Amino acid sequence: MNKYLTGVLFALLIPLTVCGQAPEIKRERIFTGTGLYGFMNGGADQFLEYGVSKLTTRDIVYKGNEYTVDIYEMPTPEDAFGIYSLHVFKCSRTDTLGCIDCLAPYQLQAVAGNKYISVVFPSGSAAAKSKVDELIRLYVPIEEKEPPRIPEALDLAFPYSGKLKLLRGPISVSGVSTSLANLLEGISYSGVWFIADKPVKGYRALIEVTDPKEIKILKKKVPAPDILKTGETYLFIKGIEKETEQDDHGGFGF
Repeated sequence: MNKYLTGVLFALLIPLTVCGQAPEIKRERIFTGTGLYGFMNGGADQFLEYGVSKLTTRDIVYKGNEYTVDIYEMPTPEDAFGIYSLHVFKCSRTDTLGCIDCLAPYQLQAVAGNKYISVVFPSGSAAAKSKVDELIRLYVPIEEKEPPRIPEALDLAFPYSGKLKLLRGPISVSGVSTSLANLLEGISYSGVWFIADKPVKGYRALIEVTDPKEIKILKKKVPAPDILKTGETYLFIKGIEKETEQDDHGGFGF
């Protein structure tokens, strides 16, 4: 049984046949750029903050079960991980497919190179869940793709799903931490690696700046005891969240 696509098939997003049965494609749609607004009902701004260039979505039937497969093409593996990290909730299994992934009651999400993949099975049935790992591999060669770069300064052990978020801009930052959003006002940054410490309403954040001069500005805004590590282009801090985070986004993670 073939598990991976060739380079040409992967580029065309054409699935391989497994055990003699290919998915039945009921509908396929492709969206690029601002075309996402017509599909996502207001959620496109968050994806565009991460630079999404293309979304291919397919409604399919595979071995008697209905699924929706969404493949978002991002600029880098880090962007793919970032948008993935904002949408994983209530994982029953994490990072077990040879990549970064999250299995929830109605959805399997994964990061494969610069692609964020979501496979939704609305029935939530045991039969649909049992085939979802097999199905996702028809579309993406998960284990062969370049993983995202996780900063060593975080000193964070695998698995990452559900523990670590990558925030690219004000939309994603304000969505997870009001305190951090206030701290970063006027700061030019390329990304923030965020780890929540919910029992004490705290967090750790590794802020990657676009200009080393921003480090000096940040140090003036952060109490010295709250600075964990510093580098030429990053500052790793801890903080306290002043508002209760709302993390329940429904069974599908959206």
